[in-house]
Amino acid sequence: MRDVYICPEGKNMRRLQEMKRQGKPPFIIYRGESCKGCAAKEECTTGPARRITRDGRESLVEAMREKLRSEEGREIYKKRLYTVEPVFGNMKWNRRRIMMSLRGLEKVRGEFSLMCLVHNVKKVVKGVLAGSVNLSDKYSRLAHMATLGYREEVLSLVPA
Repeated sequence: MRDVYICPEGKNMRRLQEMKRQGKPPFIIYRGESCKGCAAKEECTTGPARRITRDGRESLVEAMREKLRSEEGREIYKKRLYTVEPVFGNMKWNRRRIMMSLRGLEKVRGEFSLMCLVHNVKKVVKGVLAGSVNLSDKYSRLAHMATLGYREEVLSLVPA
């Protein structure tokens, strides 16, 4: 496999350089070889030669696009519309969590984990109240205590 791009006029654009970035994949820069005498140069570029910059991960992105274009990929992606996206939409919009409050990968992971925990606990409580989720005897007292407030019963924190 050759590492070249083809310009709109059908000429090769060779790999010029690779710019390394700390902690990220490199940028790869391609430059046209025959731009000097090209008739379409005015429309193609304002510089001495046409340049294309690619992120080092673009091959992975293109592979994923190909998967999604396949019939199987379209079927799998359709499921995402009613399984995952509503959860993220609920967390972002209804819970007003459009942006994370904390900074740094470890803190953001912790914050997101808490958001997921709250979402899942709410689903369990809703299921218990609706009768569609039956917790084992081990958790039935805990579930009863947790759902008292939702049933508009008085939750006594101090023993009578």
